[in-house]
Amino acid sequence: MILLNDARVLAVQLRESGEEMVSLAGLGARLEVDWSRSQIASNSERFCYARRTVGQMLVKAAQSLPQGLILYLKEAYRPYGRQIKSFEESLDWFAERNPGLDADEIYRLTCQYVAPPQVAGHPTGGAVDVTLMRDGHELDMGCAFNEEPEAPRNLPYTECPYVSEDAQANRKLLADAMSAAGFVNYPSEWWHWSYGDAYWGFVSHNPACYTAQDETSLE
Repeated sequence: MILLNDARVLAVQLRESGEEMVSLAGLGARLEVDWSRSQIASNSERFCYARRTVGQMLVKAAQSLPQGLILYLKEAYRPYGRQIKSFEESLDWFAERNPGLDADEIYRLTCQYVAPPQVAGHPTGGAVDVTLMRDGHELDMGCAFNEEPEAPRNLPYTECPYVSEDAQANRKLLADAMSAAGFVNYPSEWWHWSYGDAYWGFVSHNPACYTAQDETSLE
């Protein structure tokens, strides 16, 4: 598994395209937003904003899903300051639960779950956290969105063998739709997909075309 702190990801060239950010709300009948924000730390009113191309790709992914399924957005844009705070909070969380690990090991463990701010996708408007819904209810994905990973099972890992067959099938439905639309997955989080950020650049062998955006520029 290639983590976000990998030197190859950090070395990806950044070329800001200047593409505008747009709201993902109302873009398509089969793309819905979780307005409760009950499972995310950000209090930004722009949490459902992303780059225009990302929005178009999400509509494409939603339309490719089997009839009756909805692509359900949990979070897209996240302010850079919130990303820094989330990363620091996670460092502390893993350190408390793994007293036998040194600082470098805690850092690597944290990077499996929270992106280091300098390569984080959400502040760029290129990353989205999504799941699937049918008849107003979220599908079983094997663990909750944003669940903390616990070794050795690590249920949030996209290819986790410990989740049920139904959950594996649902993850595959999501992965097939998002991959076909052009997104790449961060393999330690089944819900996290991106386009245009550093991780996408590494996987696709392209320069990143999105960099972190100041929230005030979205107003």
